[in-house]
Amino acid sequence: MSQLITLSKSSPEFESYLLGTFSQDKRALPVQTLNVNSASETVTFRIVPITSLQRPEFFTVFLQTFKVKSFLLILVPLFLVLTINLADSAPLDPQTTVLATIGVLLAFVSVNLRNDYMDHMKGVDRVLEKSGSRAIQNGWVTAAQVKFYSSVLLALAILCAIPIIIALPDVIWVLGASVAVGLWAQFKKQNSFKYRIGGELALFLMFGPFLTVGYQQAMGILWDAESVALGCLWGWLVLFVVHLKNFANILPSAQAGFTNTINWLGFDKARRLLAFWWVIFVLFNLVYHGAYAGKYWGFYASVVLIFLSFSFIARLKNISSPAGSELQGVYRSGFKLFLTTIGLWVFECLWYLLQ
Repeated sequence: MSQLITLSKSSPEFESYLLGTFSQDKRALPVQTLNVNSASETVTFRIVPITSLQRPEFFTVFLQTFKVKSFLLILVPLFLVLTINLADSAPLDPQTTVLATIGVLLAFVSVNLRNDYMDHMKGVDRVLEKSGSRAIQNGWVTAAQVKFYSSVLLALAILCAIPIIIALPDVIWVLGASVAVGLWAQFKKQNSFKYRIGGELALFLMFGPFLTVGYQQAMGILWDAESVALGCLWGWLVLFVVHLKNFANILPSAQAGFTNTINWLGFDKARRLLAFWWVIFVLFNLVYHGAYAGKYWGFYASVVLIFLSFSFIARLKNISSPAGSELQGVYRSGFKLFLTTIGLWVFECLWYLLQ
């Protein structure tokens, strides 16, 4: 049997209900959040026994809580850096390479979990129905548990980094820079990077040049201009997906008072930014291939991406309002471009290895 309770931010029990620590056998499911991210914020919770939750099987809960689908954002650049160096017969260190791969993946999952925890506490995932993993909002896990998992995985990632730093001291500068940006981005409770105009730069650095350069150095190989260029190219593509997602949520985000570059620009300018961002990526990809990879691969991949871009840009041009289902159509079209790009890159790298 369930019951409803409404708590204000000033209530001493407010945080315990958000964290899920108010009871051992019940869950507080957020039903409605008003005046989010303000001193007058109120949340209406549905209190239900844990035994009455409609919880899927463990494997589904695991996949959704840890957002396994998002692993593409980290595994693809690691794969690209690894295969490029293997194809070039670079003398990599297998032990530090394995440790670096495990450590980066653990750190990524930790940041993902911390992000879900912060967005739940901040109110983002309580207001935007399609934001986050939804595991906390559905009551499958508590926010306190997610925070604990994040801390444990971060500690394991640090343990993986220690022997790498001992074996390869030069890697400490990029690791230190990554940690500094990560701490600022994820652990600052107020006005974090996601709620600042231009704050996406943190994601660009973390998923872009810091990742590719650091991973290459952790393999025992000196960083070079190609690893920097690849990181910038991948970071630009990741930000395309971020802007795309923010565009799909532009109306509810604006109504809730969440600020990012897309909301700041407004609907019409945001459409132009997405089109511009993608066109620049296609050109950047062609230049990168001309300088460091196969020119034929760069040409034919660009032809495929340009051909598929017409549909995406047409959707952007024809969308008339930030309300309705058209935004989701734009998101799906843009995400298909992202997946197509990944497919082309992976196939290209496998081709080089076979050669």
